[in-house]
Amino acid sequence: MIEHLNTFNTVVSQLFFVDTKISDEYKCITLFYSLPDLWDSLVITMGSNETTLQFDEIVSSLLTKDMRRKNIKS
Repeated sequence: MIEHLNTFNTVVSQLFFVDTKISDEYKCITLFYSLPDLWDSLVITMGSNETTLQFDEIVSSLLTKDMRRKNIKS
């Protein structure tokens, strides 16, 4: 997940440097679509929340879930 997020943030940064600004909500939606099917349950849960999507909160949730999955495997 860390590698995926780093790649995603690199692309967002590159777009910013060519004067293409992306809203926080659009970053959230794009991040959701970029995730493998393994993450569908979390995406559905977070995407169905009635509050505005916050990119930092989504990243935090993804990293937390990723750590839990790694701890369960070991």
